[in-house]
Amino acid sequence: MSWHSYHLGETISKTTEPLKLCETEKCIVETGKDTLAIPVMLNGSLEGYVYHGHSKLVLDTVVETEQGAVGKPVEKEINQPFLMLGNTEIAGPRLSPMSQEDLSRMGYGRQAEFLSNAEDLLNRFFKRGRIHEHRHSGNGSVFAFQNEANKLDFLIAGGARLVYKTMNSVFVLNTNNTVLKNLSGVVCISNGKCVVVKR
Repeated sequence: MSWHSYHLGETISKTTEPLKLCETEKCIVETGKDTLAIPVMLNGSLEGYVYHGHSKLVLDTVVETEQGAVGKPVEKEINQPFLMLGNTEIAGPRLSPMSQEDLSRMGYGRQAEFLSNAEDLLNRFFKRGRIHEHRHSGNGSVFAFQNEANKLDFLIAGGARLVYKTMNSVFVLNTNNTVLKNLSGVVCISNGKCVVVKR
């Protein structure tokens, strides 16, 4: 099923309270009260939201090796629209109608401005992230965050699985394996065995 089947819903809402959109042992994504939210739909089914509010990403990408810790934690303020697919029940009962004041607070003069930004983000995500063309399934969440270079950072989180990809780094974690690749080198841990390659 192609990305063309995904589209935005018709109603912009706002969050009625702060929300933890994702919380695992290694990762937290949270957004504040009065965050704008518009549904992402697929063939009549709610698949996610595009949010815009005062949000935060906290991620532990430190890898412990015999030679010491490699990598550093990520803590980012997210103040641009971002996409979340999956776990739609988190926001559903905590949304209410937004007002012009809510739009203005986030820098929008009209609803059409937010809709245009959300549509652009959706199109960029599915154009560049071909792996996400099919319907999202499972208990995890998929996020796309806009970074300072106007590119997209990707986060997949659910259970013991975590994938975080930016322009300069990749962090992959699951039950038995950890991989960290950044400008300093590569660290791979698999079933207790560790390989470190420095650049």
